[in-house]
Amino acid sequence: MNEKMVPILGYHAILPSDKNPNHPELTIDAELFEQQLKQLKKMGYKSLTLDEYYCWQRGECKKPHRAVLITFDDGYMNNYDYAFPLLKQYDMNAVVFYIGKYYEQEKTGFMSKDIINKTKEEYPNIEFASHTFDRHENLATTYEEVDEDSKKMKEVLDTKYFAYPHGDHTDDYVQALKDNGYVMAFTFGPDKEHRKSSTKDDVYKIPRLNISNGMPMWKFVLRLLLPM
Repeated sequence: MNEKMVPILGYHAILPSDKNPNHPELTIDAELFEQQLKQLKKMGYKSLTLDEYYCWQRGECKKPHRAVLITFDDGYMNNYDYAFPLLKQYDMNAVVFYIGKYYEQEKTGFMSKDIINKTKEEYPNIEFASHTFDRHENLATTYEEVDEDSKKMKEVLDTKYFAYPHGDHTDDYVQALKDNGYVMAFTFGPDKEHRKSSTKDDVYKIPRLNISNGMPMWKFVLRLLLPM
């Protein structure tokens, strides 16, 4: 076991298999998600909070022998309906990288302000961080765009952690995040940095492991145990 690495699991939507008939790659069957949580518990993994992970990544704290960070992107309502109860049942922490524009909206398929407030009361093991305010599809390309979006997001969430939509980032993007008080940012996607995170990683380019629907358990376990 490499004590200088932590697997960061990347999820999106969670639905029961009977409500997920086409089984798309990024919508995990709830039954499979529960099996994965059971496996993590069986193997003795502790799920970290963002602050715990950041402290370890900076070399300021020790981590448990087996540690994992569980993340969700976008803020789908089905996370609240299906993932959060399972995470609480199996005593696992998780973070939702949330798209802020949905905060004041209702009935969009995403969690609104009321649901986020309910989550904080019902599921203290769940935390929220930024996935931009409104730059998930209309991607930011300049410092000014990231800066403007970050200021809007501050009105939604008080957070110092960020995940790039689709993993896209530039030097200007990183600088704008720094200038807006973000201390750590997570990648995902285009550069295919699907590997374990390390204390050697750039704190603004932390890689995650994509967890796809239908992934056999042996492959899930290998992602946890392999050196990279």
